[in-house]
Amino acid sequence: MRKYAVLFLAVLAVIFNTKAFAAEPADLTVGAGYRVDSLDWNIAGNSSGQNPNILSELTWDNLEIAFLKAKLRAPVTDKIFLKAYADYGWIFHGDNQDSDYNTDGRTNEFSRTNNKADDGWVTDASAGLGYKFVFGEFDIAPLAGLSYHGQYLKIQDGVQVIPATGPFAGLDSSYDANWFGPWVGVDLAYTLGNFSLFGNAEYHYAYYWAEANWNLRSDFAHPKSFEHDADGYGVIASLGADYAISDRWSVNAFFDYQLFKATHGTDTTYFADGTASETRLNEVNWDSLAVMLGVKYEFF
Repeated sequence: MRKYAVLFLAVLAVIFNTKAFAAEPADLTVGAGYRVDSLDWNIAGNSSGQNPNILSELTWDNLEIAFLKAKLRAPVTDKIFLKAYADYGWIFHGDNQDSDYNTDGRTNEFSRTNNKADDGWVTDASAGLGYKFVFGEFDIAPLAGLSYHGQYLKIQDGVQVIPATGPFAGLDSSYDANWFGPWVGVDLAYTLGNFSLFGNAEYHYAYYWAEANWNLRSDFAHPKSFEHDADGYGVIASLGADYAISDRWSVNAFFDYQLFKATHGTDTTYFADGTASETRLNEVNWDSLAVMLGVKYEFF
């Protein structure tokens, strides 16, 4: 992550060293919001995707998140601009289910736990360059850039449902999911007086990797019990509105939707005796819906 932060800061330095050539001001938006996420993954019994085709499946649902976000838009020339954002969120509520199966098609389930996921955090960062076309009050800008998205999830307060033995003590496992890669997209904006509507859509290629610590499995290594690797893709869409209350200040609200998927990857499990084994990671799915209120400041 350090090298990505250095790259991001270098891009910002270039932008601010050259923005004197730009005709428009830069703007910075800061705000807070509420977000709901879900994430699930499943693995097969072997690397061919068989025996059974779904051996184990984990789902995190209704992850309620409070987050802070900052967005920057800075001109390079009168047409080219930098668009960047970063956010950080705290998970304060969520549910987890861990199921294991003996046969194909999620049949003969021999173990299920329902657990709490009321802890953890999420983060996102993105930077890209766009080229703006202006048609009266309407702007359209194609863009390309890089993004990172992370979900750092906990599993606690376990209850064994199959077999029905009830609550068990000591569960404090973690699963850290990461998505990184390039994206292309388009920004749209319509301005009329002090009021503007804006939206964007992006398509992402995403390299996915994750690490887990299954703290109650004494046969697994710790702190890295297993890891996941896969290639995936994602889409992001936003819609919002902005109202100027002075020459430099405005208030805004917007909705964000994110949907990412990775398939045909590898699950590598590390054992306490120093050995490791691989099986097929069938798929990973992550989606997120967020709403945010913010303030924007324009500066030269």
